[in-house]
Amino acid sequence: MKKLLSLSVIIIFIPLILLADSAKTLFEIANEHYSKGEYTQSINLYDSLINSNLESAKLYYNLGNAWFKLDEVPKAILYFEKAKKIEPNNPDVIYNLELANTRIADRIEVVPEFFLKTWWNNLLNAFNERQWMYLNISLFMAFLGFTIVVFISKKRWVKKTSLTISMIFLLTSVISGLIGYRSYKIKIAHNTAIIFTPTVNVKSAPDENSSSIFILHQGSKVWLLEESTIWQKVKIANGSEGWITKTDFKEI
Repeated sequence: MKKLLSLSVIIIFIPLILLADSAKTLFEIANEHYSKGEYTQSINLYDSLINSNLESAKLYYNLGNAWFKLDEVPKAILYFEKAKKIEPNNPDVIYNLELANTRIADRIEVVPEFFLKTWWNNLLNAFNERQWMYLNISLFMAFLGFTIVVFISKKRWVKKTSLTISMIFLLTSVISGLIGYRSYKIKIAHNTAIIFTPTVNVKSAPDENSSSIFILHQGSKVWLLEESTIWQKVKIANGSEGWITKTDFKEI
């Protein structure tokens, strides 16, 4: 029975191992094409990995670099933004994204954030969702450890101190778990996008005959609000809002 179970486990995991090795090989081949200046070939391989439901900050970052080398700035920005969602503090991603943004036509003044929102965003971006998960587990294990000490120790002061410390670890574990969950929700949310149409007349209403209130150019980032059948309400960094068609952008 044990041998049969072991064999079943091996059979289940062999395809996964082969898939991981295949993905690693494709990624390395794509990187070789990139290093030789064969950017189109590298993009095709990176895309094949993404179409296989694989994602990583490094994959998106390399794909963004390849598109940037081909002077496809909107596509480069899109994939740098995708990489940033996974690793918000990656200095290479941040630098290349800022560099790509200097190549777009729009210069949108960012509305200053309320300091508490800035503090909250900095806290969210301190780690990615996987790191928050590891921190949450570590804190919870520490809580369990001090809780065990409470029950096995015979000294009153040790029990009291351990109980206090265990409650602190429990509280911080819960907080880190909530922050990690929020970080995960941000990662999987598709509430931002990059403009891909060369020039977009942003409308005051979801109607082609409505007045144009401002213009956006390809590469600009927008926040997605409400939507209709073919129209999408968007907001830009300065707080201005308007309507564009869903064919004008690609979600991050």
